[in-house]
Amino acid sequence: MDIFNKAKELATAIVQSQELKALRENEENMMNNPTSRQLIEEYQKIQMEVMQEGIEIQDLSEDKQLEIEKIEKEMSQNQYIVDYMEAQEKFEQILRSVNLIISSALNESDSTCSSTGCSGCDGC
Repeated sequence: MDIFNKAKELATAIVQSQELKALRENEENMMNNPTSRQLIEEYQKIQMEVMQEGIEIQDLSEDKQLEIEKIEKEMSQNQYIVDYMEAQEKFEQILRSVNLIISSALNESDSTCSSTGCSGCDGC
């Protein structure tokens, strides 16, 4: 059993997964929609400003916080963005599950752990 060959097989399986295909399709749809793209760009601009200022979001001015809330509300009502976020969550769940399987094997953890956490075992 060659570890690198198995890793390549896993990578191929992930690339061919419906979850990644859906994620890429939804990302393309979102970025091709002018309204969605503008919302994403506005949100990213604010995030960059916050990072450059080195402050926490809760420490922003009330006006800036209201602006963020407004954009987040618009994003949550934009179907292209919602579809993308849902697809992203499903894909990330696949990656978390794969990581949990590998971690469990390395740590010889209880095999009853689920991909949603360790509530059914002694911990990871």
